[in-house]
Amino acid sequence: MKRVLFVLGALAVAAFAANSVQLDRPLYIPGTDATLSYDDASANWLTWGGLYRGVWFNVADFGTTGTWEADNTEFWFYHHSSYPWDTASFYAEVYNGDVSTPVTLLNQTSVTATHYAAVYANYSSPVITEEQFWVLINTEMSGGGWPSVLGDPTYSGVDHSFFSDDFIVWEPWGMGDYFIRTNGEFSLNSETWGAIKALYN
Repeated sequence: MKRVLFVLGALAVAAFAANSVQLDRPLYIPGTDATLSYDDASANWLTWGGLYRGVWFNVADFGTTGTWEADNTEFWFYHHSSYPWDTASFYAEVYNGDVSTPVTLLNQTSVTATHYAAVYANYSSPVITEEQFWVLINTEMSGGGWPSVLGDPTYSGVDHSFFSDDFIVWEPWGMGDYFIRTNGEFSLNSETWGAIKALYN
């Protein structure tokens, strides 16, 4: 059984690697103070593997509890001349859900990707998530998983970037993190507010 699981895992990695390209040199990606992100600001990969690609966020990783109020989500793509896109359009989606899978759709916004520049899905009012949530690139408008998202080369030992072709089985990217970020602010939960109130009373 262990051998079967190992072989299946190796096949999944091989299939994914066929849809990824390492860049000739690292590219710097600037950040902002209001951003939740797992990437290390250095892009080394581009990938179009998976009909859906996303990052699972847990606000506890950023030193707090409560919900997240997303003003926008931020994506970084790369249009490699040897791997042309069939479309630059995609759906930016926000879901509640734990590490196993996205569950409840909170927002879907149509966005047009650009080459090596910040691309935003802006919201007319903040999208309020639970403590654990996902930001996805849905490439249903493409015939091959385009546009290709950038990724970093630093694997932290905890999976946050995942891909899926059926929205049921989510495979960890396992090489680092996609350049998918969310900008906004924390909204403290009632327990945190209670602790702050008790501290100052």
